[in-house]
Parts: sequence; C-alpha cells; structure tokens
Amino acid sequence: MLTAIPAPDVSHGLNSHIRSTALRFRSGQLIFDEGQKATRWYEVVRGTVRTCRFHIDGQRHLTGFYFAGDVFGADHGYYSTAAEAVTDVLIECYRVGDITRESSPKPQLEGAVSMLFRAMSSAQRYQFIMCHRTATERLAAFLLCLHQQGGNNPRIRLPMSRSDIADFLGLTIHTVSRTFTDLARRGLIKVDGRHSVILIDKARLFRFAGEYHDNLLPRNGAEIHPAAELCLGNRSAA
Repeated sequence: MLTAIPAPDVSHGLNSHIRSTALRFRSGQLIFDEGQKATRWYEVVRGTVRTCRFHIDGQRHLTGFYFAGDVFGADHGYYSTAAEAVTDVLIECYRVGDITRESSPKPQLEGAVSMLFRAMSSAQRYQFIMCHRTATERLAAFLLCLHQQGGNNPRIRLPMSRSDIADFLGLTIHTVSRTFTDLARRGLIKVDGRHSVILIDKARLFRFAGEYHDNLLPRNGAEIHPAAELCLGNRSAA
C-alpha cells in the first residue's frame, strides 16, 4: 500500500525581482509530470531534484539532477520530462507569464535573462557525460560534474541512490557498484558511505573519463573572431 505524500508547503514573498512562490516537497514527491502544460519555471533553493522520462514499457530514464541554484522546467508548451524530489527540497516557482511579460521593469527582465541562462547551463551540464562510452568513463565524468557543481570540494555528495545513478548513466546497479569499487581500488576516490565519496586523484579521474584535466576550464587568451568583436560591442574592430 502506497503512503500518501502530503501536499507541498506554500509561502510567498521570496527576495527576487520576479514574483515567486516557495514550495517544499518531500523526498519522492512529484513536482510536475511529463506532458503536463509547462506554465512554471523552478529554481532549487535547497535539496536535490531529478528529471526523468518513462518509456512505453515503464522503464525509467533519468535525464538530469538539479541542486541549489539550478533552474529546471524551462520547457516550451509542455514538459518533456517529469520532475521529482530526490531529497526534501525547497524550490522557488515562477510563472512563465511573469517571466516573459513584455512590460517587465529592467531589474525583473535582467532576472529573467539570468534564469534562462542558468536553465540552459543546468540542462547542458550532463551532455558532457553522455558522450562517454564505457561504464568507468561515464561514472568518472558524472563524479567530475558533481565535483565542479559543488565548488570543487574534494568531498562529493551523492544525495541520489545507486539506482538513480544507474538509470541516469544507462547502466545496471551492479555495474555502478562495481565501478565505484574499481575507482576506489585504483586510488582515485574513497567511498565514504552510500551518499559521499572523497576525490583523491582529480587528474587521473579526468583521464579515466577520457578527458584532459583542463577540458572543462576556460581557455585564457583564446582568440575571438573579428565578427564576434562587433557583437561584443568593440567598435574598434569595425
């Protein structure tokens, strides 16, 4: 028998240029469903959210994890995924109409643009992972993404379950557990319980992910195409 999950706690008046509503969800609670009309954007304040799709045979495919500061649900028309709370979460909810209103004052418009860029950044974060082929490459890339999202803290929090990680990476739970053990045996990480690992050798973990150590870092001194100078407002390039 399923236990009913209480309705989210609602409050108003968060400190933002755009009108928002604070919502609290319990672990496992549905935030929105796949195919539902996309009338809201969401920003994680505290906790972890996952998005997923369900195939016709009922199999689940996770498409991303979202942490404090991440924006999700910025779909057009209808939500392409479902969103669920991994942990107890606090999120800010924004109505699409309030974000896109043409008469919005400048501070609100700037806030909306910032949200859009953060939504794009959140959605693109895990594209880096899915281009990897082997189980070791995918798990290493996943850990590196979490490491960078967490401010490069050597302790990487894993609020999601091994089952969630397996569904997201397209692996079995057994393969995920075995790969964690292998990375620890090689001295790249230290497994510290079910929900935390400590990064021991970042450079080698990058190599195991099939990436150069500085692949995700900005390239200082990279040349800019002359036409882009105009876009950036450098009139001297004209």
